Amino acid sequence: MKRFVTTAVLALCAASAPAIAQVPAQARPAPLAQSAPVATRDVDPNALANAALQMLQVIDRGQAGALWDNASAVAQRATGRADFVGHLGKTRAPLGAAASRSWMSVRRESVPAGGRVPPGHYANIEFASQFQGQRTAKELISLRRDEDGQWRFSGYVIE
Repeated sequence: MKRFVTTAVLALCAASAPAIAQVPAQARPAPLAQSAPVATRDVDPNALANAALQMLQVIDRGQAGALWDNASAVAQRATGRADFVGHLGKTRAPLGAAASRSWMSVRRESVPAGGRVPPGHYANIEFASQFQGQRTAKELISLRRDEDGQWRFSGYVIE
């Protein structure tokens, strides 16, 4: 299967969920409250999966720009808005409308300094997705816990 990557920070890490501040209300996932450090307080995988699903729905509505606008600063530094929106449109649009999705896994990880991606806490949520015409794909949403404690979008991969 051909792999398409549309990501600000490749989804190779784990431990996060979103805080989308300026997305229109119908496109805005609810923030995931997180007050204790990730190391001492586990993040609910269902909350992460639900937040990632809301982000996929933002993509489904063609609002990738709004997703990028509210992404982690790490993600925004990795790719420009126009490049992100354009590449996402080229890779996602040919599949058509999403018919169903179910999350397959939630992987969390703390990434130390000196790695391929910026240090921090990340989560990767993988979905088995079915699109119109019985086309299937795996979708992966990456989230990052930013320095302000909010979990934000950091990447998208579809294969």
